Amino acid sequence: MKNAGAKSGRGFDHKAGGQSLEELAFWECQKRSGDDADLKMARDLPDDTPGFILSLLSDFEREVAEFCFSGAGGRVLDAGCGNGNLLLRALSGQAAGLTSSRFVGLDFSRNMLGRAAWRARDEARAAFLRSSVTCLPFRDESFDRVVSSGVLTCLPTVREAELALSEFNRVLKPGGVMVVDFFNSRSHFTLVRRHLLRESIAAPEYVTPSEFGMSLKRAGFEAIDLRGFDFKLIQGYLFLSPLRPLVDPCFFQERVSRFLEARVVPRMPGLSILSYRTYVKCRKV
Repeated sequence: MKNAGAKSGRGFDHKAGGQSLEELAFWECQKRSGDDADLKMARDLPDDTPGFILSLLSDFEREVAEFCFSGAGGRVLDAGCGNGNLLLRALSGQAAGLTSSRFVGLDFSRNMLGRAAWRARDEARAAFLRSSVTCLPFRDESFDRVVSSGVLTCLPTVREAELALSEFNRVLKPGGVMVVDFFNSRSHFTLVRRHLLRESIAAPEYVTPSEFGMSLKRAGFEAIDLRGFDFKLIQGYLFLSPLRPLVDPCFFQERVSRFLEARVVPRMPGLSILSYRTYVKCRKV
């Protein structure tokens, strides 16, 4: 899920394990209709988002689903599933070697979870539950894999992020796999936002690769693979929309970023540490 004001830290939903009431209210009122409605809903995109940008985001979700779910077997938890975009891609076969017999989608927003459940209404392998990633309602060692995309970066404090990682470890079986992501505070995109746009860059939304690696280690995980996305210099369409026709009418930086994501990084995964958004696949140790 996309960050939507969770950094305020004002007011918490205790039933949702301490997550921001402001963020919860934001997701509860999300509605979209028309073409690409679920993609726009999950990312809070305006209705006039160019088709080219939507196609890039669809490709991004397809590749993230492949990275997160490929090779999974047994029971899989999508912790913070939102409206189910990634989970539905996995269920539809967009993840190689998927042998899972059971999926659980969990989210703290009734609105988003309800949308996910409705979209998967004909899928017997999937169940949905409302709860928080910081207080999972499952027994120890219940899952073979935990996927949590765009969630740790939305939690209001570092402590909440650490609690979530601890919970993911608790519910995973020995040797189980977890896939999570972070926003790189050392990426060129983030540095531009910090030094030129004077935006606040702070944990847990933004961390360095080494800081994130240490958090994983403290939570009892070892990284086994990573995949970087978004190598743009600036925010692109959402930041430059009034000037886009004059400044970058051909979406040049998005095309370059997409080339790196799709063609270069899979062959040279070490370059992922230069990306703005990095997914890390870990094993419980």
